[in-house]
Amino acid sequence: MSYSQLRAFDAVARSGSFSRAAEMLGVTQPAISLQVAALERAYRIDLLTRRGATVTLTGDGDALFALTRQMFGLEAEIEDFLGSSVKLQRGHLRFAADGPHLALDLLAAFRERHPGVTVELILGNATETWNALLQSAADIAMLANPPEDPRVSVLPIAVQDMMLLVPRGHALAKRSEVTLKEISAEKVIFREHGSNTQRTLERQLRKSRLSLFPGLTVGSREAMIEAVSRRIGIGFIFDREKNDDPRSAAIPIRELRGSNRNMLAYLKPRSRRRTVAALIELALKRPDLKQPGVAR
Repeated sequence: MSYSQLRAFDAVARSGSFSRAAEMLGVTQPAISLQVAALERAYRIDLLTRRGATVTLTGDGDALFALTRQMFGLEAEIEDFLGSSVKLQRGHLRFAADGPHLALDLLAAFRERHPGVTVELILGNATETWNALLQSAADIAMLANPPEDPRVSVLPIAVQDMMLLVPRGHALAKRSEVTLKEISAEKVIFREHGSNTQRTLERQLRKSRLSLFPGLTVGSREAMIEAVSRRIGIGFIFDREKNDDPRSAAIPIRELRGSNRNMLAYLKPRSRRRTVAALIELALKRPDLKQPGVAR
């Protein structure tokens, strides 16, 4: 086993392809293939399943990838610690988010200030984003209403209302506010299990002792917006997610005002990384930051 073999495997596992791994490491694709093959041959183990240009991890590959993520994450922290006095002119930041809107606003400002830093944005639902953070697949994450965890520090970024999304011309479209009870007889569309939107809605429904029965469940906010626009039913989004689509309108839900607390979350040791510290510093200066400092 050599450092270069582990680095090659980690890059393939992270990127999902030999060609992208070669680009990440600045070497040729055959060099990556030889390093991974040598590692598998030395330990008589299959780490990857190769189907043309597509690469997936075997069970053993998944287990090794969990270890190499920790290994190279620590390596990056050591490098950042030793070079902490150097101006942030280069580096890499892996940023996970459960939605693109606030994340892209913050990343645009970060890239303008630190153009030499490459940024990898990992989008998923709330559960996927939280897991990416805990498994060190991301250096820092932006997500809503994260659970409490002694390993994680969080920084409040913004507070949002949940909105009812209805087609234009719907009886509720011109209302300034609605209640959950008022929509209990409507055909509704739910988000997928693991979505923060869905968890927040279900929590309030239990609290209010109300039930809603979905005619459709969708896997993204984009699908929600499109399904509502096609008059399949009414749906739920947060206020910063609504767009200018003329086919639909968004109305605040009284019980769910301020229900979405967007946070920056990071494993506590990661705050020593220059790239993570720079993003936190930038977030603290944002005008929409509701509460300064680390909440927990």
